[in-house]
Amino acid sequence: MKYIRRNEKAVSPVIATILMVAITVVLAAVLYVMVSGLIGTGTTGAPTADMIASSTPEGYELEVAPPSRSEGLSAYKISVLKDGTPWSNMPVVVSGGMAIKNSGGDEWLNFTDLTSDEKLTGGDFFTLEDLASGSKYEVVLLWASTDNKITSEEMNVP
Repeated sequence: MKYIRRNEKAVSPVIATILMVAITVVLAAVLYVMVSGLIGTGTTGAPTADMIASSTPEGYELEVAPPSRSEGLSAYKISVLKDGTPWSNMPVVVSGGMAIKNSGGDEWLNFTDLTSDEKLTGGDFFTLEDLASGSKYEVVLLWASTDNKITSEEMNVP
């Protein structure tokens, strides 16, 4: 039997039950946030990446530098702007072996997954071909879930 000192009051069973339920709910919420990745890991946002353009006899090749982390191709979108105006069929989700013709012109955008691993990795590349002389092209790599720009590269066609 428990003895209560003179100035000490016993906690009622109802209050004790409410406190136990409240503590359990708070702990469950903290565990959910930790496991879901809503806070903390930093891997739910877009990785960093870069592209390096070089001219080719057919147009330009844009080689992807190794991204900060490996993600599947479908995590990315690509868009092309000609003289500041996006191609009407852009942006599109990146896929291995894709070849897209500008619906408003003769230009082509192609993608090569160099290792065929279905992930965007260093060495993969985009090509722009059949470009209009005197035009400025910008290729923009986007994070597909938010359409936020990861990187872009501009080319002026002589």
